[in-house]
Amino acid sequence: MESIIKLDDVKVNTWEMGKVRAEVYNADGVPLNGRAIVKINHISRIQGYVVNGIFEEEHDFSDLYDDEYDLYMIYGGTEHSDPADASAKLYLNHDKPVEVSLFDLQNACYRLTKWIDVNKKLPGKIAINKEQVSIGNLLYALASSVTKLSNDDSSNILITKFNPPKVSSENITEEIQLSQDEYVKIADDIVSTMNDTKDSPAYVDINGEKLGFMNLIYTFCKIVSNSSESGLISSVYIRPWKDITAK
Repeated sequence: MESIIKLDDVKVNTWEMGKVRAEVYNADGVPLNGRAIVKINHISRIQGYVVNGIFEEEHDFSDLYDDEYDLYMIYGGTEHSDPADASAKLYLNHDKPVEVSLFDLQNACYRLTKWIDVNKKLPGKIAINKEQVSIGNLLYALASSVTKLSNDDSSNILITKFNPPKVSSENITEEIQLSQDEYVKIADDIVSTMNDTKDSPAYVDINGEKLGFMNLIYTFCKIVSNSSESGLISSVYIRPWKDITAK
């Protein structure tokens, strides 16, 4: 009799054990038993048993580096049930949440601004307390640290995954000075928006002009590195990104 596999896409964090789960039953809806194997990009990775219609196996995916793979499951069948197969996608999240102290974040911000000043570009990652943090995930941590400091809160900051913008859109042409109240308001808006969308903004609007994502990273790094547990700096000067990266 025909066998049917119900295999959904699998989402896994690579820093912890992942689980592949499927349901296997015959054409009459009766749960099946038997051996099964799961391949990732046509390479056998997981072997196990279907028991009472359920295949469920934990697996270590930490050696996989891409974000997406093809998942292929084969059920071997039994004397009364045919073999079957099914396909799905495996999606991997490599961005482990990192909790950092204000001191560690300030140290990273100081190093990052110096690196940008020398290399005239934004790096892909920054080391914070031995952890490699994607620049795309850094803006939320910077903005939330400013928000916390404005409320006299110097507790640790959690860096989690956000979707980076496809472009950094900016059109400011002259240096701008922002007061503490102004840049704290921008930080509050960034935190609120990113909590809702899980996306990093391509820009923020400042008096009708666009301050781009890359310059937001640079500017908030300056704010954080020059502030302290006792308070935020009184103001910050913002230069156009094209001037910062001019060689």
